[in-house]
Amino acid sequence: MNQLTLYFDESGFTGENLLSNEQKTFSYASVNITSCEAEALVTKIIAKYKIQNGELKAVKLIRRDKGKQVILEILEEIQDKIKISIHDKKFALTAHFFEYVFEPVLAKKSLIFYQHDFHKYISNVLYISLIADDELTNKLMIIFEKLMRKKELDHLDEIILLLEENQKGSEALEFFKKMVIFIDAHKEVIFDEIKDLPSWTLDLSLTSLHSLFSQWGLTGCEMIAYCDNSKPIDEKIDWFEPMIGQKEIIYSPFDLGDNNKVPLTYNLKEINMVDSKEHAGVQLADIVATASTYSMQVHQEADEYIQKLRSILMPKVIYASVFPDYEQIDLMQKKTQLNALLFEELIQRTENKIPVLDNIEGYIFSTKEQLEIHPIL
Repeated sequence: MNQLTLYFDESGFTGENLLSNEQKTFSYASVNITSCEAEALVTKIIAKYKIQNGELKAVKLIRRDKGKQVILEILEEIQDKIKISIHDKKFALTAHFFEYVFEPVLAKKSLIFYQHDFHKYISNVLYISLIADDELTNKLMIIFEKLMRKKELDHLDEIILLLEENQKGSEALEFFKKMVIFIDAHKEVIFDEIKDLPSWTLDLSLTSLHSLFSQWGLTGCEMIAYCDNSKPIDEKIDWFEPMIGQKEIIYSPFDLGDNNKVPLTYNLKEINMVDSKEHAGVQLADIVATASTYSMQVHQEADEYIQKLRSILMPKVIYASVFPDYEQIDLMQKKTQLNALLFEELIQRTENKIPVLDNIEGYIFSTKEQLEIHPIL
């Protein structure tokens, strides 16, 4: 059987603190390369550029022009061997907010909500307010992070109190006024979902590694993985045990359109936590990960070097990467209109003590028909 040797490393790690302004992007990178190929490339680069300490460290290289050239040369040589999972961390946090505040209530019929991108609508509304530095949204997300880390009911009550207090101010957004009605009414269901979550739930390392495995696994090859030491992955290494020797590919019921199915399983032979200094392949993954986060610096979009990095890296970014999509909150779009009305319907049902999921598919179908005939202008 064909076998892949994969090396992994991350950049922009802040654990469960996704609100960091210094590290706004998280990247987890993978390189499919044999140990011999990796050693030969790293040895060649170290000798050519007279790099000290015998190890490639992207965080040092990226600070200087010569180091940037080193990174670019490596990327050009291995670009056909890489896959990257990259995330806007603040958007990832608002996506988690939907997942753990809204989804527990919608769980029995969650598929229909996902099919209509309702999760993207909610996440993007929160995100656009967050990056606009709205004080209420910032406070909300700080408390939500505490809730997810500590799993204490007091923090969920704190969210409700925060939103209730801000209803009275003229600056309060209608969206938040309505959202508190939903959260308060379904508080027990929401907390039941959160209270037993494992540690590192907000961290992006584990989900990124799983997503990268699933993409490499589409080859059908058995995989041996070497990951740079990571506390979240090391503590949750048993999370990957069910994939050891898993030869059958099972797909998610969700798809990406154009019949692009999302695999849930992959054939993993072994996963090893290692020191990058001893594994040239991990050093190459470090180069890819750091270059990825560096390339996402918005204030340098016009920079020629940034553009070169993006031209190499962006085609290698996999489906499960998390970024905002402003089209999801464009009210000129019928899909956005549907989701805005669906949000209103959930709030009205909650206020009137009507089960929120009763014939919700019928409501969605009839609303879509009405929007086709009479779109909101």
